[in-house]
Amino acid sequence: MQARGRKRVEMIIDAAQLLIREKGADALKMSEIAVAAGVPIGSIYQFFADRGAILRALAERYMEQNRRLMEGTMRNIKTVEDARRKLWAGLDQSYETNWRDPAFRDVWFGLLADRELQQVNHAATRRSAAIIVNAIKHLFPHLSAQRLMLATETMVHMSEGLVRSISLEDESIGQAMLGEFKHLIALYLRDLSTAAD
Repeated sequence: MQARGRKRVEMIIDAAQLLIREKGADALKMSEIAVAAGVPIGSIYQFFADRGAILRALAERYMEQNRRLMEGTMRNIKTVEDARRKLWAGLDQSYETNWRDPAFRDVWFGLLADRELQQVNHAATRRSAAIIVNAIKHLFPHLSAQRLMLATETMVHMSEGLVRSISLEDESIGQAMLGEFKHLIALYLRDLSTAAD
């Protein structure tokens, strides 16, 4: 895709994101996206077959943001305490940057019913887990790569489910639940430090 086409795609996705924040994903119409993006409706269909394709592109953008956030957070880990602190920070950043955004929440809940997007999300979850494993594996030389990946991927899946649930709660309850999960992360890291493979 040429630079001009990429710019137009980004304009369309940006417009869809703004409209979802205002009205929700269910009310999203291709004609409104075209107006908000300042492009002819034919341009939208040139890049996106339907509304679902735009939502998938937006979800993929969020996944890429999460990957970059995770890579930025999980650096220079020298101790298990560093790992705990950075994982907690990553959880906080994910909540602040994504789950407080109504467009993100709407797209993510829609993901639950989209089999294609579920596969994309599963692959993104594995990438996030791999980023964490690469950052902490030197702390757990007694564990096989498979065991550490299994433990980490489990933790990432649990965090996604929890943060999805938190988005439906009052903020005080959500923050308390986040605190409980942070405690579980600390316990899990401590357990992995002494676990047999």
